[in-house]
Amino acid sequence: MKKSRESCSHNDPWYRRINYNTVTAIFLLILWTIMFFTIPYQIQKPMLFMGRSLMGLKPTLFPQLAILSLIFLNIWYLVISFRLKDKNLFTEVTRQGYFRIIASLVVFFAYALLFEHLGFVLSSILVAGTLSTFYGNRNILVGIVVSVGVPLGIYFVFTRLLKVSLPEFPFF
Repeated sequence: MKKSRESCSHNDPWYRRINYNTVTAIFLLILWTIMFFTIPYQIQKPMLFMGRSLMGLKPTLFPQLAILSLIFLNIWYLVISFRLKDKNLFTEVTRQGYFRIIASLVVFFAYALLFEHLGFVLSSILVAGTLSTFYGNRNILVGIVVSVGVPLGIYFVFTRLLKVSLPEFPFF
């Protein structure tokens, strides 16, 4: 079995060592940097009481720390990517594979659009059932149990145990 990850020669110029990992690392580094600077504008400021904040920490602190850690990990990934030589596996993806990717993206886009209107549970049941059937689930009973049980379990954990609000059911 031949390894797909081999070390590049350090004598090669830097532009010859650019590969898929390098491009991905650069793209993600740009994305994380943009997110780091836009986070303060995306999170609502806390309410003031008598001119003072009721919170000791800024609400932007945790998201910015998380993004900052992603930036540092991504810089590490970028440095390592120049030493990797990977085989391009995208050339081996069949037409059916690309169709499945596009179909999944369409389903996830519909999920994002329906999420607030139908609520978390109903929209998640629809997505899980649709993708399960699309990818060839043979046992209908298992598909129904998983499609209904997993979203209900996640909803219970997030709303009851973690006290995180999710979009409610549309009918009550």
